[in-house]
Amino acid sequence: MQPKEPIDLFLPVRWIVTGLLIVVVATTLAQILMRYAFNAPLIWSEEFVRLLIVWITFIGASAVCYDGRHLNVEVFLKAAPPRLRQVMRLTNAVISLGFLAVLGWHSITLVKIEMMQDMSALPLKIGHIRLAATIGCGLMIVAILARIFYRRPGLRRIDPVHVEDDAM
Repeated sequence: MQPKEPIDLFLPVRWIVTGLLIVVVATTLAQILMRYAFNAPLIWSEEFVRLLIVWITFIGASAVCYDGRHLNVEVFLKAAPPRLRQVMRLTNAVISLGFLAVLGWHSITLVKIEMMQDMSALPLKIGHIRLAATIGCGLMIVAILARIFYRRPGLRRIDPVHVEDDAM
């Protein structure tokens, strides 16, 4: 009997990021086509693509955190004894959670301030760009907590960065 595949809790996030990236590529190609083939550039496309790239970065970072590929120096982690590995992982998680909590909390203030300013080409507020940091920080916090508390069987097989410990 084959081992059961682990459930990827952040699969919906990965699909959202993939969809947004497809929209970025399609919008950029449409801009190139409109500008050079029809001499009628899309005025809103540059601002729209910039907005989506910021969202892709912060939302995608949560999936990276869930995979444990963020904020690690693998050489030290793999060389450490199992007990020290556990301490290093938990210390890394606590520091990351603290940083993300402070960043997310302060980004709320920036979002409120920048919701008073309009974007130049899109019918959105500048705060919609900053909102990506707030939501991204929240998702990264959830991802780190899920990484700590949700044990995925067979993780070593699918995640080459993961080092399994008997101590955890």
